[in-house]
Amino acid sequence: QGEQEYKNCELDKNQRQCVEYALKARPLRRYIPKNPYQYKVWYVVNSTYFEYLMFTLILLNTICLAMQHQGQTSNFNDAMNILNMLFTGLFTVEMILKLIAFKPRGYFSDPWNVFDFLIVIGSIIDVILSEINPADSSSSSSSSSSSSSSSSSSHPPVVRPMNSEENARISITFFRLFRVMRLVKLLSRGEGIRTLLWTFIKPFQALPYVALLIVMLFFIYAVIGMQMFGKIALRDHTQINRNNNFQTFPQAVLLLFRCATGEAWQEIMLACSPNRPCEKGSTNENSSPYEDCGSQFAIIYFVSFYMLCAFLIINLFVAVIMDNFDYLTRDWSILGPHHLG
Repeated sequence: QGEQEYKNCELDKNQRQCVEYALKARPLRRYIPKNPYQYKVWYVVNSTYFEYLMFTLILLNTICLAMQHQGQTSNFNDAMNILNMLFTGLFTVEMILKLIAFKPRGYFSDPWNVFDFLIVIGSIIDVILSEINPADSSSSSSSSSSSSSSSSSSHPPVVRPMNSEENARISITFFRLFRVMRLVKLLSRGEGIRTLLWTFIKPFQALPYVALLIVMLFFIYAVIGMQMFGKIALRDHTQINRNNNFQTFPQAVLLLFRCATGEAWQEIMLACSPNRPCEKGSTNENSSPYEDCGSQFAIIYFVSFYMLCAFLIINLFVAVIMDNFDYLTRDWSILGPHHLG
């Protein structure tokens, strides 16, 4: 009888979800260690002050990464390497403390902890490789000296195959990407950031329909552009050149994407207007290379495309995201701390 009354009652979608959430809600299990020493570590790791400390360390590490520049001195480079090792050590200590507090099973059950673990392991490998190959850190100075010596000699440079040192340098460069990935750790700190991230990801379930509309629009306009402006001669001093034309479908799509961003779309439109020469061999054999391959249709074509993209398609994206943001943040039954983990 209660279920029948619930089905017959007049509730909107949001109110029904609130009732269903209240009926299906279960208490969340929270791991609290019984060992007194482990409990102290667990208490520290879960404290707000510890979160603020790690948040500050990530920001300081980001500032240090932004301070690096071309032509930095060896002393500055050594200082940056020492700071990198210091931050790597501190983040390793954080990982060890969390492993002690939550145990491996509880630690790796959280995707953010798995992400932090991979970043720490990659950073440790980066430090080890940098210490094994210290010459890579001073590659800027060695490259400048080698370039000066090569310029003084009259012999042309010899292209050598990639050796083991160059392979090691590539691997070091790859693992140094983990330094930058530490900034992504900020997404796991703070409920507000995670809520904003989640409300941005959730609308992608509705965006495929908007994306399909964009694909259809680009496909139609690309084919029309190939038929109408595909024979215009390519000139480097004009907007219709070897990198920007309608001769092939991929090139036409790239050109339309450029127009959709608003980059000199009116100049491209004028480059497709009448009195434009034709590409050699694009017309019949008896035609002149100076035959007019432009068209007055370019005005209608480009203006309509730009208006559709700038005032309709982009606003559709924004509307879908804003509508989902308003819906998801309306109350905790839809999106709350229990969804963020």
